[in-house]
Amino acid sequence: MKHIDVSLLLLTIMRMKNFNWFLFTLLIFAFSSLSAQQTEYPKTIFRAPVDIPMYLAGNFGEIRSNHFHAGIDIKTNQVEGLNVFAAADGYVSRIKISLYGYGKALYVTHPNGYTTVYAHLQQFNPEIEAYVKERQYQQQSFEIELYPAASELKVSQGDIIALSGNTGGSGGPHLHFEIRDTRTSVPLNPLLFGFGIKDQIKPILKTLSIYPMNDTTVINGKTEPLHLTLRGQNGAYSVPGPLNITARGVVGVGLEAIDRLNGVPNRCGVYSIELFVDEQKHYSHYMEKIPFELSRYINCHVDFYETKKNRRRIQKSYIDPNNKLDIYRDVKLNGKIFCTEYGHDLRYIVNDAYGNQSTVGITINPDSVTPSIKKVNDGILFAYNKENSFKNEDVQLFIPAYSLYKNEYFNYKQEKQRPPYLTPIHYFNDWYMALQQYAQVKINIESIPTNLRNKLYAVSIDEDGKVLSPEGGTAMGNWLSFRTRSFGPYSVMVDTIAPIIKLKKNFSTNPQQGDQIIFEIEDDESGINTYNGYINEQWILMEYDVKKKKLSYNFSDKKLVGSKHIFKLVVSDNVGNTNTYNATFYRK
Repeated sequence: MKHIDVSLLLLTIMRMKNFNWFLFTLLIFAFSSLSAQQTEYPKTIFRAPVDIPMYLAGNFGEIRSNHFHAGIDIKTNQVEGLNVFAAADGYVSRIKISLYGYGKALYVTHPNGYTTVYAHLQQFNPEIEAYVKERQYQQQSFEIELYPAASELKVSQGDIIALSGNTGGSGGPHLHFEIRDTRTSVPLNPLLFGFGIKDQIKPILKTLSIYPMNDTTVINGKTEPLHLTLRGQNGAYSVPGPLNITARGVVGVGLEAIDRLNGVPNRCGVYSIELFVDEQKHYSHYMEKIPFELSRYINCHVDFYETKKNRRRIQKSYIDPNNKLDIYRDVKLNGKIFCTEYGHDLRYIVNDAYGNQSTVGITINPDSVTPSIKKVNDGILFAYNKENSFKNEDVQLFIPAYSLYKNEYFNYKQEKQRPPYLTPIHYFNDWYMALQQYAQVKINIESIPTNLRNKLYAVSIDEDGKVLSPEGGTAMGNWLSFRTRSFGPYSVMVDTIAPIIKLKKNFSTNPQQGDQIIFEIEDDESGINTYNGYINEQWILMEYDVKKKKLSYNFSDKKLVGSKHIFKLVVSDNVGNTNTYNATFYRK
């Protein structure tokens, strides 16, 4: 977001003819109020979506892998099945069931201009459940996305709309709750709407980092970042011990800060970080709202290397050229600090959503002598605003423009092929450089027999040389092509093994005792792609829990005619290997 340079504007006014000090004072007050203004959100229009005390496992804007957290995670006492209530009058405008992400999710649009979201649900209320199930059978799919009309599924404030659960990408039972602007679908910080969550704990400041911004900058005589562990309590933090911090050149700084709320140990995110340089505001950001399409830019908002390598979530107070986030305010010189013959006093002010505040200050002194140190970079310099590519006889890499956040040096190396990999291991940089958009990769598979090529898939590899995740891919001639948004090592594997199907809960002849059949399905290579169950050649709705590898069918779905029945389950992986389970069972 671009802002008026208020100081320049006021200086221009002072130089005007007929300058009036009284009007000038009013202008200063007006601009100061405008700068400090935060949107006021209504505090009484929503009720809590649960009827238990609201303790949070996560909050809005918290640093997550490749995204900012878009809502609040409400603890459900480590159990599933608690009532979930409509936060206000409205109608169910969207229903989505996914194996990943939000799992079972409801979206309720309200006439007040907001939409609330309830995710990781166990099940919907009977009316919504019936509505969804009918359409799942029509589409013959457990995963589904629906957009009911405003007249179809109306709700009133306080209605039970679902039961809490642990579906999708949830790491444990809880309710993920969001408030979005209906017009733009942009998630807003729910803590700005009240809800009576108790928070009297000031943010905890952990690390203050200083970064060289070019090849000739030195910090304490070195060209590497300097990470300072902070100490303090009750909002007052400092760098322990006498420490003379020196720099020459252009630097940026960053801060690792977390928040905790009363009654829970969970690590949450802070609401705002403000940086003052020599008592002038130099940078600030606020976790008020974050569009989904910008959320991945978190990878340049944080120190990506420290986040991935050392799990330190340091939020940078300078802005990379390809950072499109609009959370920033009052940023001067993109956050860069010029250290020449003068020193600088730096002060951070950090707030949570309830106004609890913590501070830390340091002084950066100038170097007395200009050092001759220059950071040495090797590799190919890739420009962030241009298309970049790398090719040799073994690999091809194409990176679209604006996939990098700043100009970066690219390095490639190769390791010899070793089992279980069928090609050499190709290193595109490492795991510690982020990509915003998908890069296209091709790996040469000329040495692999042609009869295996339709069973090949690419894999990313971790630091121990083991498979990190299957990446898929399509064989085209002598090349296997796939997309990725991660650098690091890749190779190729073959999957000729069909998925495994295990019966965990058997069919029962007694309808009262055998209301479900349960299978465990798994594929440790290319991964499960499709699963379909049939009774007497009619498709049945089977629910899949990826985390538990559990596939189940509830006999209450449909009345069976007769006593003898034929069951069939067909499971396929991502390269087309298929396993089929057949059984005859008797049930009235």
